[in-house]
Order: sequence, then structure tokens, then C-alpha cells
Amino acid sequence: MNGPSVEKDPRIFFLYVSTEENWFQLKTTVIRESPPNFKSSVHYWNAIYLFMERALVFGETDLLIEWGKEFQKFGKQSPKYNDALLLYGLGLMDLKNESEAKKVFSEIESNSPSKHVLSQLEEIKSSGK
Repeated sequence: MNGPSVEKDPRIFFLYVSTEENWFQLKTTVIRESPPNFKSSVHYWNAIYLFMERALVFGETDLLIEWGKEFQKFGKQSPKYNDALLLYGLGLMDLKNESEAKKVFSEIESNSPSKHVLSQLEEIKSSGK
């Protein structure tokens, strides 16, 4: 991942995020290695989605929220957009910010989500989480 940003490829970034085992190293790299030209790449947003999943698993709600906001602003072209918003909404729920989570969940519903995302959303709503 070192070198001038014009030489960097978002596919390599995706590969790195999907295989790095050291969470501390991964966090550091994701925060540092985000060239602006990556934001137009589906590979970049798929990597950020994977990063968000790991943040959820490790209980790093602040990172989940931070990257969820980024995804919401800039990642609409990603096939993982609704999935990422679902993670973002879960992070908001963890922080007891139900009103913002409901806005995120409403956005998901208006985006023609997959059956899988819809069922997860219904499960969240029915569990009262």
C-alpha cells in the first residue's frame, strides 16, 4: 500500500482489507490509506463494508458510525450500500440513537433492498433493537 496514490489500485486495497488479520494494523491502514480517487471504485466500498463488519464484531461502534456516514455520503454506487447502511443503523442503535437509526433504516427501505437485507431489517424492528 506504500507509494504514490496514483499508483495505488482499489482492488489491492480490497484484497488487503479482506486478508489482514491484525485489527490494529488494519484500522491504521484504512484510516491513512484512503486516496480520494478510491471513492469512485466499487472495490473500495466493498473493502469499507468488510471493515465495517469487523468494526461491528470488535465492538468499535465509533468506527462503524464514522465509516457508515462515509458510505452513506459517497458509496451509493456499491452493491453493498444497503448492507452497509444496515451496519451503520445497528451502530446507531448501539449508541441509543434510535431516531437517526430509524432514518437510516427508512433510507434502506426506499432503496429497493434485497430480500436478505429486508429480512434483517424486519428482524431488527421486531426485536425492538
